[in-house]
Amino acid sequence: MAPDPIFDDPRLAAIYDALDPDRSDLDAYVAMIDEFGVRSVLDLGCGTGVFALQLAERGVEVVGVDPSGASLDVARAKPAAERVKWIHGDATAIPAEVSVDAVTMTANVAQVFLTDSDWLATLVAVRAALRPGGRLIFETRDPRVGRGRSGRRTARARRRTSRASVA
Repeated sequence: MAPDPIFDDPRLAAIYDALDPDRSDLDAYVAMIDEFGVRSVLDLGCGTGVFALQLAERGVEVVGVDPSGASLDVARAKPAAERVKWIHGDATAIPAEVSVDAVTMTANVAQVFLTDSDWLATLVAVRAALRPGGRLIFETRDPRVGRGRSGRRTARARRRTSRASVA
């Protein structure tokens, strides 16, 4: 899969983190990583590396994968970036030797797969990277659910979508 051209633009990648400074949406992922006793994670669609670096700072072994070279350039330039193994590509670029306890797809990553063949290729690659008993942790969003009359998400919808799905 090719990256969305917008996310591969170096000008956007450079300011992307500033556009979304509140990353409390990652708290649910961190809680699951802790709950499941995960020691190694493949962060699929890692973007500018916010979550990958957060996990690495907690002592988790992390591989970050993203099709956007510009986003990975930003991630690699951050403090402690050497703690993460960065891979440029999609799930099919994951080397065979990668073996992890969990694969995460945070935020809107799961929405980039528009065809059954994209999903199948991704899930096959994810399964190959997971150790026995490993977990795929992701979320998906339905923009039709949980909107009030104003069009803003209701508190209940925010709670529901802040919980990532476990498969």
